[in-house]
Amino acid sequence: MKKAKAFLFLLIFFSACAPKVEIKRDLPPLPESFANSPANSTLPQLPERWWEIFEIEELNRLVEKVLSANHDLTKARFRIEELSARLKKARAERFPEVNLDFSGRRSRTRLSRGIGPPQGFIYGEFQGAVLASYEVDLWRRLSSAEKAAYFEVLSAEESRLALAQSLAAEAVSRYLEAAFYNCELKVLSEEVKVSEKRLSLLRKRFEVGLFPAARLLEEEKKFSALRALLPETRRALREALQELELLSGSYPAGTFQIRETSSVCKSEISPPPPGLPSELLKRRPDIRAAEAKLRAAAEMVKVARAARFPHLMLTVEEGRVSNALSDLLSRQNRLWTLSFDLTQPLFNAGELKAEEEASRKILRQAEEEYVQTVLEAFREVEFGLLSEEKLRRVLLETQKELTAANLRLSFYENRFKKGLISLPDYLDFKIQTLEAQRKVLRARRSLILNRIFLFRALGGGFSLPGKEAS
Repeated sequence: MKKAKAFLFLLIFFSACAPKVEIKRDLPPLPESFANSPANSTLPQLPERWWEIFEIEELNRLVEKVLSANHDLTKARFRIEELSARLKKARAERFPEVNLDFSGRRSRTRLSRGIGPPQGFIYGEFQGAVLASYEVDLWRRLSSAEKAAYFEVLSAEESRLALAQSLAAEAVSRYLEAAFYNCELKVLSEEVKVSEKRLSLLRKRFEVGLFPAARLLEEEKKFSALRALLPETRRALREALQELELLSGSYPAGTFQIRETSSVCKSEISPPPPGLPSELLKRRPDIRAAEAKLRAAAEMVKVARAARFPHLMLTVEEGRVSNALSDLLSRQNRLWTLSFDLTQPLFNAGELKAEEEASRKILRQAEEEYVQTVLEAFREVEFGLLSEEKLRRVLLETQKELTAANLRLSFYENRFKKGLISLPDYLDFKIQTLEAQRKVLRARRSLILNRIFLFRALGGGFSLPGKEAS
């Protein structure tokens, strides 16, 4: 009895033992605030469906379609389901395995004794048994394998969430980009029409000797360059629409119609407050995915280390054996076996040691990947904040230019109506005003796209409907 208790104590002791693995995160010191953030910026709860700030129903439907029909996102979901099945398999290995075995054999032999005819013997053996086997989790090898599988599932879930965030931001960006291209095309088409009319007037003046040839050539070059912007802008619009269709799982024909163009080009969106750098580690799903991947690699080091220590397998067999099938279940034919198998690897040409070394190198790679992911996340936020200030100044300057151009156009329009300036001169001021409008559209587009980039870079509280639980 004492030996059995001692054996049980040893099993519990070794099952509680596990190799220790240290995880290194060599991150540089984090500042108290982002270098390019506005003063006194706090961290409110970022809106989960931030694109609804635009209040464009067509955009909301488009993002929903992307999140439900994008093939990369669907592929990521299947990847999670695959890893979830592997987690169940790893968890099942920690439980006893029970099998039912039934076998039978019947044979006939002929013996010849030299005298008389040969004699035949018929022999049969039938056996039925229930076999149960259980590997005692010495050194916590099996539990570490289960934890590694769990962290792999967690990493895949966070990676899918990061992908969904990127796809949503990409869809919103391409939608707004296409809308602004539409607005710019309208202004550009009018500018080309006015420029063509002005150039026609200048050619008539040249024919009567009232306009120099050198200036006419210069005006024709300017008109050709302006007209060349039309197919270039149409191509950019078509590309944006194709990307939208591809994101939503549709054929990329570039025929998607944006019905709320005018409201989109006048829309405004405030920049998200950046908050604290330390909070970014919790908000970004790609950082959480790298963290989970790092923990999975650490658990696999434990698995590889524990594989070099003894394995203990317990086996129990209970059944019946008989020469005849008819009395197989008789009590006197009962058999049982209780056995254990303790295996210690002695020589394998360094295979297990090499496997442990490889798993440690994988852990080092995961550590470097985690640090790089964190630093890249900080770089994206700092870049977005730096661009925010620059683009806001550009928009302010272009708006001032447009205001001045409108005032100038209004002044010279009155002078033209009074006959104080010629029609080509008046059209020139109108062209300048249209060009200023295009500059404002481009500046507003760049600023809004940068703010969308900031929403994605900051992570937000984004979640997927029906997100798989770990």
